[in-house]
Amino acid sequence: MEWYTAFLLLIGTFFFFILLGVPVVFAFFGVNIIYLGYFMGDAGFELLIDGVYGSLSVFVLLPITLFILMGEVLFRTGIAMKMINTLDTWMGAIPGRLSLLAIGSGTLLATLSGASIGTTAMLIRTLTPVMRERGYSTSLSIGPLLGSGGLAIMIPPSALGVILAVVASVSVGKLLIAIIIPGIMLALAYIAYVVIACRINPDAAPRYSEETVPLGERLVLTVKYILPLSIIIFLVIGVVFLGIATPTEAAALGTAGAFGLAACYGQLTWAVTREALISTLRISVMVLAILAASKAFTQLLAYTGATRELIGWATALPIPPIWIIVLMHLITLFLGGPIGGIPLIMMTIPIFIPVVMALGYDPIWFCVAMLINVELAQITPPFGVLLYVAKGILRDTSMGAIMRAAVPIIICNLIVMALLIAIPALSLWLPSQMLE
Repeated sequence: MEWYTAFLLLIGTFFFFILLGVPVVFAFFGVNIIYLGYFMGDAGFELLIDGVYGSLSVFVLLPITLFILMGEVLFRTGIAMKMINTLDTWMGAIPGRLSLLAIGSGTLLATLSGASIGTTAMLIRTLTPVMRERGYSTSLSIGPLLGSGGLAIMIPPSALGVILAVVASVSVGKLLIAIIIPGIMLALAYIAYVVIACRINPDAAPRYSEETVPLGERLVLTVKYILPLSIIIFLVIGVVFLGIATPTEAAALGTAGAFGLAACYGQLTWAVTREALISTLRISVMVLAILAASKAFTQLLAYTGATRELIGWATALPIPPIWIIVLMHLITLFLGGPIGGIPLIMMTIPIFIPVVMALGYDPIWFCVAMLINVELAQITPPFGVLLYVAKGILRDTSMGAIMRAAVPIIICNLIVMALLIAIPALSLWLPSQMLE
């Protein structure tokens, strides 16, 4: 069988299962079982078992579960909500105050949880009713909330970033550090959009003033709720950058810090701990099962010769290599909405990374842009998952209005992504400064 026939069979069967409504993990395993048996017989099933064991017995996967647990603890104990309220006390009667609060909160929450869906849902539930009461337009209320929720992918700790690093076989620590500047750039792009939109149409986000909180009280709240969180951020990011700890050790430190902080606030009850552990277990099992299934899929690609032939085909194309990179990102954007971030990474990275390296590009540079693309896919109509999260909460808002509100945020993402592709140093400079 020709390699391209085998490749199309593998990809086509996977999407056939997805269209039938089969869960992603079972779709992956279904493809593996069918074609490993067809191509290799009994040896294929032995390879599948060895692949599953080998993919899960990797110490570097531990940060995924720990980052999820850390975020669950901080959300379920209400610490994240206290942080948002503290930030609000520092906002004056400025245009777009609540939109800017959403962006600031989303950026800080992103450093405490890698869960974009959970962050988006919490911000929408918390801030949208207040925004409506203040007369905010749909674009300046829902749009920044969609963008801010997606920042959880782009600012460490990012569970999806860890998964991407593992699948791409690049340094987890370097990739987590590499996404810091791009994540900040996205937040600044959202802020710029809000400021410009308010100048063009002040009625879209009317000014309002509330009772001013005395400076002393604001400082006390900041020391009480913001400063401790900054310590957790240092435990997760700073220790990796300074070479003090590995990403796995940093994840353990951050999780221990989250439990300690919850205990100090008197919020660490048995009920909260139980809910956080159960939720973490469910999410982790799903993620690790998909990782295990994807390992055998990668082996299938190699066995059929698809990986080798795709590299040869891509490097022989009579076009500049950068356009091949752009094509990869277009494919990612097209597929990202329907199949989701983790399956997308499992499906594309084993194919893309060998080509990227053969073309002479840095895989970390490509992975950073890939993460922005995954975030972009989550808010791009018609399949972006965060659009449906917003619709599920805001039942009286039409999907058309939500999609229109996402357009300026999509443009912001595209601008930042274009800058990262054009200027690799934006994502590669910070990792180069890490202490080994």
